[in-house]
This record gives sequence, C-alpha cells and structure tokens, in this order.
Amino acid sequence: MFLAISHNHTTSLLLAAFIGFASWTISGCSSRTANVPLDLTTQTIQAMTDFNLAFSPASISDSSQYSDGWSRQYAGRMVTKSFEIPSGFDHPEIIVSLKLQSAGDPWDKSGAVLLMPKNWNDDILADTAKSPGILLDAANGFNPPIELLRFITPFGVGHFSQKKGAEEYRPIYIPKWENEVLWQNDVSHLWDSMEDSITLGVYIDTWSSEGFDLNLDLKFVQQAALRNPPPIREVLSLVNTTKIHSEQHPFDGFASGPLDFTFHLTEASRNTTLHYIATGHGGHSAGDEFVRCEHSIALDDDTVAQFTPWRDDCASFRRFNPSSGVWTERTYWRGDSIDERIASSDYSRSGWCPGSDVPALEFKLGNLDAGHHQLTIDVPTAQAYTDSEMNFWNVAAYLSWERPEEL
Repeated sequence: MFLAISHNHTTSLLLAAFIGFASWTISGCSSRTANVPLDLTTQTIQAMTDFNLAFSPASISDSSQYSDGWSRQYAGRMVTKSFEIPSGFDHPEIIVSLKLQSAGDPWDKSGAVLLMPKNWNDDILADTAKSPGILLDAANGFNPPIELLRFITPFGVGHFSQKKGAEEYRPIYIPKWENEVLWQNDVSHLWDSMEDSITLGVYIDTWSSEGFDLNLDLKFVQQAALRNPPPIREVLSLVNTTKIHSEQHPFDGFASGPLDFTFHLTEASRNTTLHYIATGHGGHSAGDEFVRCEHSIALDDDTVAQFTPWRDDCASFRRFNPSSGVWTERTYWRGDSIDERIASSDYSRSGWCPGSDVPALEFKLGNLDAGHHQLTIDVPTAQAYTDSEMNFWNVAAYLSWERPEEL
C-alpha cells in the first residue's frame, strides 16, 4: 500500500542522535487552555540573539552552562537550553524561525533545531555512543529528540558576501549576495507535547572556530476561537541518526541492511501521521550526497512509502552561497562550444541544497491499534562509510496522532 505524501513547511529562504526505539510519548496538557485574555494574540520565545555557535575544543567544556543559559556539548557544536511555554493559549499557531549568518565558516553544514526529550542527559550519550549504529531504547535511558527544523547552511552567507573579490564570483543573474538566510517551519501540531516548558537544542556540523551567528525564536499566535475544541495530539519519537556527540559515528547502517525497530502504543491512535526527514551525505561525486538512493518504509511489513530524497533546484539558492567553489563546464550555445561557470552549490543532492531547509515528508497511516508495531526503513543502495567518501544518512522520524475518544 502506498500512501500520500505531503510537505509541511513554510518557505525555503531555509538529531538527533542515533537510532532509538519509539519510547518518548508525551501526553497533552490542558492547564494552559483556559481563560485566554482578549488582548493576548502573540508571544515569542526569543531563544537566540546574535548567538555564535562554533567548534572550540580548546575553550568549551562539555555540559558546562554559560552565562547565557545555554549548555554546550561536542565542543560547542551542540547547545541546549530550557524555556517556559507562554501561558494562556489554546492550540496556537507555532512558528519556529532561524536566521543564520556565517561568522567565518565557508562551508555547507547540516544542522537542526531540536525539541529535546525530558530525560536528555549528555552523560548518557557519552556512556552509550561507543559504536556506530548502536540501538538505544528507554532501558538505556535515552530517547531521540524531535526535529523542529532541519537545515543546511549555505557556503559563507553574510561573512563572505562583502569580501574583496566576492563580486568577481557573482553570477550576472544574481543582483547581490544575500547577507543572511531565514528558515521557518510550522510546528503547531506539537502544542500538546510542549506542556509547561521545553528544552531546545541546536546543532550544526561545523568544524571551524568561527562558526555561525544565529537568531532563533518560537512565535505563538492565538487562533480564532473554535466552536469545538480540537482533539489532543500525541507525539511519539521514533528515530534520529544524526551525529551530535563526539563518541558517535556517522550512521552508515543502511549499507548493511534495513533498519528495524519496534515501538509500543499504550492506546489506539487515530489519524496517525509519520513525519520523516532524510538527507544523504558523503563527499566526492560517487558519495551518497550526490547519488540517488531510494527509501522504502514499511509498517508491520506493509509498505507505506517508496521515494528518493533528491533536490534538483539547488541553483536557485546561489545568492546565499558566496564562498562556494566555482569552475567551468563545457556546454553548447548557438552552435558554439563554450565554458559556462558552475558552482558546487548548484549541483543536485540527496534531499537538500546548500542554503535550504529540509521539510518533513508526512505519510498518513490512518488508525493504529494499541500494542507493539514494527517500523522498517530500507535504503538498499546506501554506501558504507569510508575515510575518503564518508557516506552516511541523517534520518529522523516521529509519529503524531489524535487521541481517540472512541474508535
């Protein structure tokens, strides 16, 4: 059975760790839904303002909390902080926004804004992340974070946009190099999962001491009063293979076979949706970054989706990529052979472009019975990780569904 796919994101001006059993279930909270003030329409959590995220192993102590309230891990590449949820809202629209500039990092890097599990603890990762592809479940005290936004940084936006020589590399069809990039995503369906407070995580795969400057906020916008209250939505985190700890290995397990794991529903679910994000990585032209790989997803041995994550519109993000490598390729125009400039950021890739967000695909699963279920993810043409090609897939998935009154 092949189910419909839809995209859930706003605009494309756009971890986390490991593979885990689906053991993070968050129940709805009704204490924040009463007595909404008439003048309360919008509130914003301003999580980051000109925040520098960089790789600094010599100066950043893992798990230490700094004066800005953010804890740093992985020598600064992963940061976390808790925030109180604005009170008085009833099922608001929730928009996560991330504005990014390079502070000197010239490369395209994968990143994510994360909703961390309640039992997040960096020490747990340090103890259990000793081998590639290790399977973690609640018995080990760890549950995967949920991605609010996945993105790929562009090549040097902002920092290199005004540098000497930048105009020489600007294509004639681009009026100017952009100074920043903005990604936004609607995560309103997670409202019932947020309770009274949340812990946010931000990760960028940077290896530079300059890194990136970030502005991050979550905006809560009250919707018009509803005649009938919407059903409570439950959320169950399933898997995330992104490397966010120094002891992790980039996940290349798909090269060995399908990823199978079991999750448990304590009660039946209604109108269930699987949210799935996948990006392929690996250097050189033969790496998984540049090779089409079909994904097949099955629930309880019933195929629910077959598709190939692929972006062929990367040239449309050229204005965000001033430090992208540029060379020429031979082509023909009006019968003549000419050399045409092409940038690294122009090439098609496995589910992403430098400077793009990566919206989750949504697969409608219908109603599911209570009890154990098996999810299987297969990428049969995925390639193994090597020192020269470094192939891996960052895959994240979670379920959301309506709590049934009566099925």
